[in-house]
Amino acid sequence: MILVLASILAVFLAGSTCGIFAMLVIGIHAEERRVARGRAASSRAGTASRRLLSTRTGDDLPDRVPAGR
Repeated sequence: MILVLASILAVFLAGSTCGIFAMLVIGIHAEERRVARGRAASSRAGTASRRLLSTRTGDDLPDRVPAGR
């Protein structure tokens, strides 16, 4: 019984991982098509893939205030 439950859980986790990966790939392709065609609007899948894959290093940090010296 435990083996059956463990295998069902393994299949569920593998399927959800493959589904997330597929949505990520679809989002990347959607963004590439959008940029190539010059459209301004972005899809939900494209926005999600951009947010997941972005490497925000310091561009989104607020400007620093000078020390006053």
